Amino acid sequence: MVVLAFARLSFGVILPFMKEGLEISYQEAGYLGTTTSLGYLGTVVFAGILASKWGGRRTVLLGISLVTFGFLGLSFSSWYGLTIVFMLFLGVGTAFTYTPFISLVVAQFPLQKGLIIGLVTSGAGIGMLLAGIIVPYLAGLYPIVGWRVTWGFYAAIGFIVLILSLLFIQNPPVAKSETKADTSNTRIKNIYKNSNVIRVGVLYGIVGLTYIVQVIFVMSFMIESGISTAIAGRLMAINGILSIFSGFIWGAISDRLGRRFSLMATTTITTIAMMIPVFFPTLLGFSLHIILMSCTVTGLFTLVQASSMDYVKPSEMSIAFGYVTFYFALGQFIGPTIAGAIIEGFGGFRTAFFLCAVCLGVGFLLTIKMKNSEEVHQVDQPLTIES
Repeated sequence: MVVLAFARLSFGVILPFMKEGLEISYQEAGYLGTTTSLGYLGTVVFAGILASKWGGRRTVLLGISLVTFGFLGLSFSSWYGLTIVFMLFLGVGTAFTYTPFISLVVAQFPLQKGLIIGLVTSGAGIGMLLAGIIVPYLAGLYPIVGWRVTWGFYAAIGFIVLILSLLFIQNPPVAKSETKADTSNTRIKNIYKNSNVIRVGVLYGIVGLTYIVQVIFVMSFMIESGISTAIAGRLMAINGILSIFSGFIWGAISDRLGRRFSLMATTTITTIAMMIPVFFPTLLGFSLHIILMSCTVTGLFTLVQASSMDYVKPSEMSIAFGYVTFYFALGQFIGPTIAGAIIEGFGGFRTAFFLCAVCLGVGFLLTIKMKNSEEVHQVDQPLTIES
């Protein structure tokens, strides 16, 4: 909830009010989203490696601390340059929290990766539900500084979660038994050269690029299309409610029916959802867009994340997950800047969303070539058994 919804995804909900308060353009707003993605991109690969050496618990605590500090700074910042610095803290903090935390949880339930990751990512849906309700409410209550109060509220929640994490999060036994061989340079290079892992990484990059554009600019797109702030906020709240269940439902489906089938289904639905507001920028069009996106995109995250760990050994999961997340962060890094330039310079919101749909279509072609983990393990079994 804190590092996915509040630190990354809710920026799009706050953006219309923050843009007005800081008196910046859509392109400058895109730079803010890019800065957060830059912090994520620059540190996410090291997060998995650091967690395997330093311990997941300590890495998670560091990440949440950085995110909370970023929230606090944004609530007071009045200078655009300083705002960029605090947005950078959000990206770095997310990298040092999310990847190690997923690895900690999956290590305890290796046979139910899809379901478990889905349950964890449901926190993003809860956070978006809160953001869709709280941000418009605070903006109406405090028309000038409502967005600052929102960041302050996030900081308070972040501090509470930091204390809870300090009290309850522990390294699982499997994390304590990692050997040096698991993090050797040779082993890491083999993971990075794994064609299945690379394919998952490219797909994750496409998902990262398209989703960050959607989540940052859809609120502004709706408002510019004539939908009131209150209704747009309610749609974002609906997005949050449905997203709570999307992750673990699709994760459980993939555990039973295979990742490939589930990835093809979710990618197809997400592509259709992204096209709807391009041709129908109406209340009905945006409602269908939000419903379809919220029912699938969190599940798509879950499936890609689980897939990244299907093709490696348990001791290599944090490294593989960190590696494919680098592609995701790269997509999120370039997405807001490109979309902001398109929206501000030419084409507008429709063109930006259309290009996102095209990218998702390419992602669908990648899912066709993917293999289920069982097929890979059957082929590699004589080479991978070591004990």
